[in-house]
Amino acid sequence: MKNPRMAGSLTGRFYMTELFANLIGAPLATIYGGSLIDFGTVPLGLFLSRLAIVIVVNQIFLALPLNGLIGYRLAGHIRRWQDKPGDEGLAGALYRAITGLPLLQAGLVFVRMLLCAGAGILLVSTYFDSGIHLLAVWIYAMYASFLTGLVIYYYLHAATTGLARQLVADGHLKAATEDTGRTSSRQLRWLVSIIPLALPSLLTSGGIMLLTLVIRQGHADLRFFTARILLALAFNLVTIPAILIYTRYFSKQRLQVIRQALRDMVERGDTAKHIPTDLRDDNSLTAAQINQAFDLFRLVLDQLGATAEGLAGAVMGFSSQNRQTVAATTQQASAVKEIVSTMQDSSQISRQIQEQSHALASHAAESQNSVDEGFGKVQDTIQKMSEIRAANQQTLSEINDLTEEIASIGEIIEIINSIANQTRIIAFNAELEASSAGAAGASFRIVAEEIRRLAKGTVESLAGIKGRVSQIQQSSERLQATSEEGTAKIDEGMNLSRDLNQIFMQVRSSAESTAGSARDISGILIEQTQAFDQIFATLKQISEGAEQIMASTRDSGNETGKLQRLVEELQGVLGRFANDKAGATRKELA
Repeated sequence: MKNPRMAGSLTGRFYMTELFANLIGAPLATIYGGSLIDFGTVPLGLFLSRLAIVIVVNQIFLALPLNGLIGYRLAGHIRRWQDKPGDEGLAGALYRAITGLPLLQAGLVFVRMLLCAGAGILLVSTYFDSGIHLLAVWIYAMYASFLTGLVIYYYLHAATTGLARQLVADGHLKAATEDTGRTSSRQLRWLVSIIPLALPSLLTSGGIMLLTLVIRQGHADLRFFTARILLALAFNLVTIPAILIYTRYFSKQRLQVIRQALRDMVERGDTAKHIPTDLRDDNSLTAAQINQAFDLFRLVLDQLGATAEGLAGAVMGFSSQNRQTVAATTQQASAVKEIVSTMQDSSQISRQIQEQSHALASHAAESQNSVDEGFGKVQDTIQKMSEIRAANQQTLSEINDLTEEIASIGEIIEIINSIANQTRIIAFNAELEASSAGAAGASFRIVAEEIRRLAKGTVESLAGIKGRVSQIQQSSERLQATSEEGTAKIDEGMNLSRDLNQIFMQVRSSAESTAGSARDISGILIEQTQAFDQIFATLKQISEGAEQIMASTRDSGNETGKLQRLVEELQGVLGRFANDKAGATRKELA
């Protein structure tokens, strides 16, 4: 329990209302109602003595039993709640008891004072000239009794506000306070709010009308009753402004807290504010609905923040993959250049062999050495081609992973877009609710408009992000197609290299068998030169493909940077709002 003294003092404040009724209310009703009695004809001592008897009887048989019963039940509710503050049933019973206590006690005091006034007047009714005069005296006493009950109502209302707010804030009243928004509860709140303003004027008008009828009967002193009519008008003119001022002050205090919370959210982005509310009037219900809106807004902010963090992580991963692709492509381009250089050397050697083929018979040993050297070059070429093929396969694998990452980014963007659309729908519903609330929902409607504008901006930003991701995906698909084409070319080069290897084996066999096969070797060398030319052309295509891969990878890096900046802008928008309670709100709403 946050403040046990608050609950303990409530019972004492309740009993003080009876003391106020006896010391202030009863004398006020006696004086104001007795002002219509001409004590020249009605014995003052007799009137006061009989009235005193009525008051004593009222205290013994009505006030003491009722106050004792209500006080006992109230103390029991407080004691049980203090023993088990987390019990929803006990908290609900205490809430109903303290929220109904002001109206109950004010009504009982008002009724008892009316009964005392009526009984006191009836005991001296034989001294009155007419029943109309007697009824006018009772209405004047009713006016003073009503003022007494009104003071008691506001006194107990203020005394129970703190405890009621604590019970609502503890979160154990969801089932117990569901009736606060029903039609009957709204009608009762409206009735309680309109009675303090309407009933004094009605009572004053009724009393003046009765006194006018008494005067018209011709049995009363005109000057005596005219002075009482003027007294009633003056008293009414004094009490009505006082009631209006206090009622306005009472409502203004509650509205000020709501305005401050909304101002903090609009000006400083503070969404962690919780407005104290006891759910007993329209202002308190508005505060509770604003608290729910804050909870929902904090939940949306938390989900958007988590999604933005996930998207930022995905973008960082994609950027890292992109850098790895650039490095692999650079290595591939270097390897291709090295192979081109090797092929140029091999082509030069083949041309030299072709020129010396006519002297092959006499220089068989020299030709054999040259063939062996060419065979070694071919083996190196095959090895280099294998390395190029493995590097290209790794590039294809990394491009496929990159495509999957881009697809996951699109799914995340769809989730964010769905959340933003839900936010717009919620904001639109909130605007409708605010519009139905009239002037009291004007400030809340501004908040709803700001929320919908934020959701709209988020959707527009996500549309841009989605377009960028689509461009990245298209670039990745082009990169994949280029890499697959390069793989096919590399396979052709390897096939040609294998063919060349076979030719060199045949050349070795021919050089060993006879020098007379020089003419055949010359023809083979011509074919070899043509094969080298084809391999050289293929390697040029591979080199061009590697350069295209590097260009596409750089374009992907640029698009990734743009996407990362958009994510940072989204995180900046979310960072404008304080969201310290978002995690707790998510658990609570769940």
